[in-house]
Amino acid sequence: MPIKVPNNLPAVKTLTEENVFVMTDTRAMSQDIRPLQILILNLMPTKIDTETQLTRLLGNTPLQVELELLQVSSHKSKNTSEEHMIAFYKTFDQIKHKVYDGLIITGAPVELMEFEEVEYWDELCEIMEWSKRHVHSTFHICWGAQAGLYYHYGIQKRTLPKKMSGVYKHTLDYKKGMLFRGFDDEFYVPHSRNTTVDREDVEAVPELKIIASSEEAGIYAVKSENDRQIFIMGHSEYDADTLQKEYLRDKNAGINPEIPCNYFPGDDDTKEPVVKWRSSANLLYCNWLNYFVYQTTTYDLNQIEKENHADIFQEKDVNIKVAKFGGTSLADAEQFKKCAEIIKAEPERKYIVVSAPGKRTKDDDKVTDLLIACAEKRGAEAEEFLLKIQARYKAMVRRLQVAIDIDAEFAQITEALTDPSKKDYIISRGEYLNGKILAAYLGFEFIDALGAIYLDEEGKFDEAKTREVLGGLMAEHPYAVIPGFYGTTPAGAIKTFSRGGSDITGAIVAAVAGADIYENWTDVSGLLMADPRIVDHPLSVPVITYKELRELSYMGAAVMHEDTIFPVIKLEIPINIRNTNEPENNGTLIVKNADYYQSNLSISGISGKTGYTTIVVEKDKLGENPQIRRELLDLFARRGVTIKNILSGIDALNIIVHESDVKDREAELTAEIEKVIKPNRLAVTHDIAMIAIVGRELGTSPAIAVKVLGALANRKININLIDHGSEKINMLIGVSGGDYIPAIQAIYTEFTSI
Repeated sequence: MPIKVPNNLPAVKTLTEENVFVMTDTRAMSQDIRPLQILILNLMPTKIDTETQLTRLLGNTPLQVELELLQVSSHKSKNTSEEHMIAFYKTFDQIKHKVYDGLIITGAPVELMEFEEVEYWDELCEIMEWSKRHVHSTFHICWGAQAGLYYHYGIQKRTLPKKMSGVYKHTLDYKKGMLFRGFDDEFYVPHSRNTTVDREDVEAVPELKIIASSEEAGIYAVKSENDRQIFIMGHSEYDADTLQKEYLRDKNAGINPEIPCNYFPGDDDTKEPVVKWRSSANLLYCNWLNYFVYQTTTYDLNQIEKENHADIFQEKDVNIKVAKFGGTSLADAEQFKKCAEIIKAEPERKYIVVSAPGKRTKDDDKVTDLLIACAEKRGAEAEEFLLKIQARYKAMVRRLQVAIDIDAEFAQITEALTDPSKKDYIISRGEYLNGKILAAYLGFEFIDALGAIYLDEEGKFDEAKTREVLGGLMAEHPYAVIPGFYGTTPAGAIKTFSRGGSDITGAIVAAVAGADIYENWTDVSGLLMADPRIVDHPLSVPVITYKELRELSYMGAAVMHEDTIFPVIKLEIPINIRNTNEPENNGTLIVKNADYYQSNLSISGISGKTGYTTIVVEKDKLGENPQIRRELLDLFARRGVTIKNILSGIDALNIIVHESDVKDREAELTAEIEKVIKPNRLAVTHDIAMIAIVGRELGTSPAIAVKVLGALANRKININLIDHGSEKINMLIGVSGGDYIPAIQAIYTEFTSI
């Protein structure tokens, strides 16, 4: 198979003459083959030579490879023309949004410097960190290998007594590995370096395995346990005369270098070198591309939800995790036990926030719904509901064998039924009792939200007082359970949040604790890409940003309470949505910036709502007349009609409202518009569904919009309106209500079909 390279790259002529099948951009456009995307970070001063050497090896495989060249912007090449660098190389800023099958980081003549002294070290660290999310397999060469071992595993390089230069015999330390499959028992590799890494330092890292080495040259090949990182100490890519050029350069400079070992016949530098490494070099790169890239890189999008994010939490010391468990996670004693196993599995899970018991079966009742009924009905009917709840709690306590006096707790609730001011107290008892039971079962402290989480006079979160009080309680109790859904008014009474408010409590606790991660355990494996009532078994989204979550929540996605992100966003605390029933699934990670997290999904989700009405007002130069626009908006405001969105044109405004807001007053509203605005045309359309396609790549990838429109066109679904959000992460389309479900299904299929 060919290797695809940029048009006019100097290597093309050389490799074509060697019968290496090279394909330029222009020719590749006519083929419909999914090539391997390989990025080369070329740190060598002789960039054209290195390009040619690596392209030769990558092109000598049965796989089609598409090559991109990367430079560090913090260093200017002195040996390669600026024209060449501009024409063929990209900077990190230009490619960091992309995903690659493989990355090669070359060596560099800076090995005698400390890593931190290298001019471009900070940028290289950023690239290596980025590669964990955006590259399937990374191949490090010589100094690049030493830099990778130092950055990823803290292994220091050691300066050699003299420069190592020559071609050395190697053997395999690990003969069953695929990287050296087909190799002879002995093989040769060129080396040219002043530093090395010690075997004992590598062996001290359990995640690394030494694959090949040399008695003279030391360690040659190391790989990570997950096969994602390959470290090669030698220069298998070298041409026949590369060591000769280095030797003659130093000799002519008066450095008096030693003759490279095992290189010149009889150590006579007037004779042509004998190449002993060409076949092993080709096999090494072929094996890497085949076994470590092609056969293991993600092709099946249905596997994306199994993408491993464990290393996200291992990159820094995670000292505190706050975990919130939802109603279905705590619906009965067996679910309690699952939660306890999850909590105990990691000692970093120190603060636990709980919801009230949810439904045990489809036809079951949520405890909070029953408590609301108690608070609203009162009397004998309320006591009947209360007995039902009490029996449920008593069964849980018996199964969990915890010493909680349920009868005493419900005696207090029964007494509160006679006091109308105790409505919020009654409604909050589901979370309160779950908190007490779980704390007793775990052996944790119970911290009541009453007297720990505070609201101000307007019912808004009082951050300062909560930090002072709750922070003090946390300092006294390193492990605690806290009930969600309610806080404390300035008068000292209980005040419940809106439904789903336990998510808010969880975020508040995470913010006060200064958590490294906030886990939200529920009954789904993360944020689903689409509504499961519309799409069968939709994929989970591995990574999403705070802003994307807000957009999806606003348009109907219901995994977390949308206000949850506000307490944690200031501290940039990641949120991890997990499934209590599938704790091995990594779920969805919600972060401020997702640039450095790899994802094979080009959009983050699809959500929508039905029941909208559009009101189109046309008048000459309406879009240029701010006074008329203001009068029109004031007209809606006076009638209490909330405008959900406005699409503007030169002569028209398309106003989107909820159908329920105008259903009984459409005639009055349109009559007033006619009177005040005197439009050329006024049109009202009912039964409109709004669908949001959300993704952080929307602003940079025109292909996404093309795929959305193409998917709808293929299903012959007409689009009534379309809008691109101001932050370029949201594409909003309007279709008729009857097309709502098929439209979402079509868009989902377009972005997930293989």
